[in-house]
Amino acid sequence: MNDNRWYNNRWVVLLKNHYTAPLSLSFKQFRLGAMLFFLGGVLIYIANSQIAPSAKQEAMVLAGMIIGGIGFLWAMLAQMRMLISRIVQFFQE
Repeated sequence: MNDNRWYNNRWVVLLKNHYTAPLSLSFKQFRLGAMLFFLGGVLIYIANSQIAPSAKQEAMVLAGMIIGGIGFLWAMLAQMRMLISRIVQFFQE
């Protein structure tokens, strides 16, 4: 049996390419996630301070929560990618 067959696996190659990408690419992802998170926070703040209690206000708050949640997840995934990338680069040297 060939013990090195997992090195040729397509998923391993894709993961290696993903985690050895330049940190600037991961940081752009992180920036996008952070901007979406703060945009969601601004929408929630504006809806609660400027719009009278109504279904429109609730819809704005819901939109802000969804956008903020997506931004949070996006930023956390980018942060994990940067962390794993640094670990992979450390062990490759």
